[in-house]
Amino acid sequence: MRGSFLLGLSLLGCAAAPVDYAALDSAASARQKWHDGAGVRAAHDARKLLQQPLTADTAARVALLQNRGAKAAAEELGIAQAELAAVRRLPNPELHGALRFRHGTEPDIDVMATLDVSALLFAISRSNAAEADVAAAKLQAVGVLVDLSFDARRAFVRYQATLELLELRQSVLDAFEASAAAAARLREAGNVTELNLASEQAEREQARLALVSARAEAAVMREAVNAVMGISAADAAWQAPSHLPELPLAELPLERLEAEALRTSLDMAAAKQRFAAAARHAGIANVRGWLPELKAGVSAERSGDWGVGPAVQLEVPLFYQGQGEVGVARARMRQAEHLYADAAVQTRSAARSVQSRLDAARRGVAHAHDVVLPLRERVVQQTQLEYNGMLVGIFQLLEAKRQELATAEQYLSLRRDYWLARLEAEQLLAGRRPTP
Repeated sequence: MRGSFLLGLSLLGCAAAPVDYAALDSAASARQKWHDGAGVRAAHDARKLLQQPLTADTAARVALLQNRGAKAAAEELGIAQAELAAVRRLPNPELHGALRFRHGTEPDIDVMATLDVSALLFAISRSNAAEADVAAAKLQAVGVLVDLSFDARRAFVRYQATLELLELRQSVLDAFEASAAAAARLREAGNVTELNLASEQAEREQARLALVSARAEAAVMREAVNAVMGISAADAAWQAPSHLPELPLAELPLERLEAEALRTSLDMAAAKQRFAAAARHAGIANVRGWLPELKAGVSAERSGDWGVGPAVQLEVPLFYQGQGEVGVARARMRQAEHLYADAAVQTRSAARSVQSRLDAARRGVAHAHDVVLPLRERVVQQTQLEYNGMLVGIFQLLEAKRQELATAEQYLSLRRDYWLARLEAEQLLAGRRPTP
């Protein structure tokens, strides 16, 4: 069924583990049992998920159930399997007939039935080549679904980060509101200048603009989640936690990331299958170019009495030996070889890049959490004590609080960057390179 097929592939995309090729074959077989009711069930399952607080994982599951791009990618399997069925077919016999009329006599009748023996001889070889093409199509289709599941996760993480930023911007505006109100009271008492008041009011309005921008960004990010999940406006009333999760205690095995990414790469596996298919096509084209095209069958003729005997048609490769087909097949074989080597290079590079970003992001989050934020809190506490002792003014205290909020915003950005980098690492382990 369509829904179960996509859900099965979603498990492949969600897990940071090698692709289970046996499960992949099972999913491809299950595709033959899809029927019209599967789409209704998939929509029902997606609505049930959307009625609960959404997470990055459930957003990915909804995307695989509802996104039309996922369904289009799954149809690539049907196209490849249909092409395989066309290649495996036996050649149809050819019938030839002729009538010759003579004056005053019955017409002569010629009948001949032939079968393309050459196509029959190459059927097995072509079937093997087509099977490799189907295997590559399977891998490519699963790769698209894996990409979709991680695109949904990334969109959801960005949306959560904008929600948290929105709360911070509201807190910043509250701080500036308090500062501007205090400046207005002090100005009425004659304790500050007009410049001080105008400066505080300008900062407040700047914070208000930043809050408006954060609200717009949150709306844009929410629509990005809706788009990747493939849901309509009627299903868009989902809720989500407004804070990113804390960092996990255990990190991914970064020291083995490059080796594992190479081992699980769907791009490399697909390129390998395409190379095998191209090599078989090249071998078939090379042999067929030199062998005569043979058709054999039976011929019957009536010219007075019926005569029956064998019939043979032979195309002699005198002027053309299939050089064009051989050239195309060999070029595709070389192309697949280059793509395989390039996939290995790109996968290694992506793994090293993601490893560096993830390690730096985790260190940055830890340093901000353990060192920078506590220092900012200490500055606010000490400034509060000095303000209570009338050693500093209200503006110094509010500035210390604003700096603390700015540090909190930086900490949020670091956590967002960490989760995005971790998703890239998980996508590599699931067999796909993240889109730059």
